[in-house]
Amino acid sequence: MSFVGDIVDDLTGRTAADAATRSASQQTAAGQQAIGTIGDAAARAQGFFDPFQSIGQQGLSQASFLGDPQAQFDFLQNNPLFQMGLNNLNQQTNQSAAAGGRLSTGDTLQQLTNNSLLAASPLIDRQRQDILAQLGIGTGLAGQQAGIEQNLGSNIANIQTGIGAAQAAGTVGAANARQQGTGNLFNLAGSILSPAGSFF
Repeated sequence: MSFVGDIVDDLTGRTAADAATRSASQQTAAGQQAIGTIGDAAARAQGFFDPFQSIGQQGLSQASFLGDPQAQFDFLQNNPLFQMGLNNLNQQTNQSAAAGGRLSTGDTLQQLTNNSLLAASPLIDRQRQDILAQLGIGTGLAGQQAGIEQNLGSNIANIQTGIGAAQAAGTVGAANARQQGTGNLFNLAGSILSPAGSFF
């Protein structure tokens, strides 16, 4: 562009207006890039939880065990540890009763009945603890993922607010530059046309 063209652009405010518009565009582009970077980082962070998802889901699928006697009964029937523990307790009870000549007494029968509870209680308690631990892992993962999503939303909202402010500032800056340029032209015209400033 020519020297005269540069002067005209400066006088009319076009140079300043273009600079304000370019600045707003650059800030907008930087903000959009930042949003993409934050989104990628959040996706990577969410991916770190993937290997542990099945643990929490397993806890959810077994949660009914905690308060369902039928589920607990079914668990015991298919548990070889329960059968082994019950057999050992019954064997000890029968040996003790036989040694004392009490095999067919009521207290021996009561003890054999109690053996089921003695063998079952620790296994059921352990299973409950395991399920609660899995649910705790799932709850923790869900909370952390929700925190990531919340931070992502907050960060993007802040960046978008900044982008809006940059665009508004660019628009206002360009308008002010053009208005100043118009004032410059009027002042120049006034100087040229006034008798004191006349070139003739």
